[in-house]
Amino acid sequence: MNKPTETKMLLEVFDPAMCCSTGVCGPDVDDSLADFANDVKWLKSKGIDVQRFNLGQDPEAFKSNAAVLSRLKKEGSECLPLILVNGELVSEGGYPDRGQLTSWLAITPDHKNGTAQSSDLLHALNVAVTEGDEENMKALFENGKTKGISVQELVEAMQDGINKRQRVTRATLQTANELLGIKPGGCTPGGGCC
Repeated sequence: MNKPTETKMLLEVFDPAMCCSTGVCGPDVDDSLADFANDVKWLKSKGIDVQRFNLGQDPEAFKSNAAVLSRLKKEGSECLPLILVNGELVSEGGYPDRGQLTSWLAITPDHKNGTAQSSDLLHALNVAVTEGDEENMKALFENGKTKGISVQELVEAMQDGINKRQRVTRATLQTANELLGIKPGGCTPGGGCC
């Protein structure tokens, strides 16, 4: 019986034209881009080869891939981002979540001891960070290390909590600005900044 050989997985992302390689810059960052950038880091930590191509910066990559070029000619840039796994088109027009990525790449989030208890602790840590509960966050982090949960998993749970907290803060700030009549990038009326 032959032992199957392990094949390196390749994820190719053909992004629309963006200001930088990830699109995660400037004052108005798209949450789906920020989440996807975090997922790309996570995939790379799992040994997945991830290559991103930006239409504005890497047009030759788009021209040299027949499947991508065909979709662009047929649909225009609205079909971007295009996501390929080992050369096969798996998604277009939006960024996938981590669940979709793991199913396409046949990987699973690694919880060191694989128990529901670890998952519950990581979820509680995520919630503590999202809510800004520093005491609980510290206790859960130390408890997780004691239980053998990897620091990487703890960091990922906290980063996801930070991302959620930032989204809520941005939405609250936007609503407050709208109520105050402040235009994006503008000054508070009577605030003395102008």
